[in-house]
Amino acid sequence: MADTSQTIRNFYSIAAAADFSRDFLFRVGALRTPRLVLGEEELVYVRTAALPGRNIANIEVKYMGLSFNTPGGVTYPNSGAYSLEFYCDQGSTLRERLIEESRATFDDATSTGEYNTAGPDSYIVLYQLDKQLSPVTKYTLHGASIRDVSEISYEISDGTGAYKTFTTTFAYHYFTNEFPPDAAAGGGANAFPNIR
Repeated sequence: MADTSQTIRNFYSIAAAADFSRDFLFRVGALRTPRLVLGEEELVYVRTAALPGRNIANIEVKYMGLSFNTPGGVTYPNSGAYSLEFYCDQGSTLRERLIEESRATFDDATSTGEYNTAGPDSYIVLYQLDKQLSPVTKYTLHGASIRDVSEISYEISDGTGAYKTFTTTFAYHYFTNEFPPDAAAGGGANAFPNIR
């Protein structure tokens, strides 16, 4: 008999109880800067996004030829380039609002702008969802500010009527996460009872 309980049958039992996160069970809940507020009507156009990662630097301490690995400071990979892909609405209203935000941040026509350090009133809220679309985890990206609004390529002669998308890139300082988002939220916290 194997010394592990990680067998096919146990995998089946646990997977049936805890299930799996699916690639569409995710929403951007809010996007706010001092000059731009995107709510549900705009954020329904988010096509793809990603949950951010967190990295603790490894510091090597050497002694007599042996390296000891100790934890160092934290970094947030891709915090300088967090991208959201949007469907482009017919009037390009959403993209133009993001372009306006980009110009307000820095306007090359006047060489001026509000390129201040983004404060607590600038953030992006992300939710992982369960199958009832209830949040199981909430991520808040603090200090969000715009960096890039991508081009859109059109195929005038060979077009098929396909929808168009564009990507907007933001930077943020750090993120916080709530698991579960609040005491009233159900879901993920009870899936693995030994995880606190």
